[in-house]
Amino acid sequence: MLNPVFKYYSKHTDIIKENLLLSEDPENIEAIHNLRLSIKRLRVVMRLVNQIRKDSDMLSSMQEINTLFKQAGNLRDLQIIGLLLKEFKLPELDPVLSNLLRKTGQRRNKYEIALAGFKKEHPDEISSKLRQALQHVDREQAYAEGISLLTILTNEISYIFHESRQEKRFHSIRRRLKDINYLNNIFDEQLPVEDSLNIGVSRLRDLADLAGFWHDHLNMQKEINNFIRKYPDRSSPSLEAFNRMIKNRKHELQQEYSCILINEMKI
Repeated sequence: MLNPVFKYYSKHTDIIKENLLLSEDPENIEAIHNLRLSIKRLRVVMRLVNQIRKDSDMLSSMQEINTLFKQAGNLRDLQIIGLLLKEFKLPELDPVLSNLLRKTGQRRNKYEIALAGFKKEHPDEISSKLRQALQHVDREQAYAEGISLLTILTNEISYIFHESRQEKRFHSIRRRLKDINYLNNIFDEQLPVEDSLNIGVSRLRDLADLAGFWHDHLNMQKEINNFIRKYPDRSSPSLEAFNRMIKNRKHELQQEYSCILINEMKI
């Protein structure tokens, strides 16, 4: 039987290859999103392999694909902000959206440069290394190390939350919540998530969605703050009022997010 770790890697390698081609179309913003999601999953695979094979460093093999991931992420962040702000249909947002469109074009150019320089055979090269690393690893061993990594990620969440009061810790926690979900996907959602987190898989997804919504508001507020600071002559009282509304909503989401971490996950 094909090792579930390698099977999961192969599945998302195919998705990456497909979306590398689709993302050549500037209008296909979902391709950028799907590309990033699958790369995130590959990173969890590599961390798991490092957990299984202590003599391995598969994460280092992701260096080239991580460069592409970074440029895709920079582009995706602006695309999402633009989509969200357009939904409000407010005239005071027009100058922000105009500036955002210009910045998105610049980031699109940087992504296209990274895409042109990316070796299309790179995922297959990683695949060969991965197959070799996992050739003597059965499902039981992989599953046991999956539980170990689940525990490590859970402990990291607790450490990050209590380490400081800074807002950016919630983004780091969000990443690990998503990593736990991807890790569980590798094993067909059979990992003891509830035993480790005190919340079930469905609630974990809800929390990840909430964290994502909070992150969207964080990015919107940052973008508007930067615009107001850089272009005060193009700002307006109504834009500043909108910015305060986004800030307040972000704070409410952060409080809800924090309450779940404390009261349900008991970190």
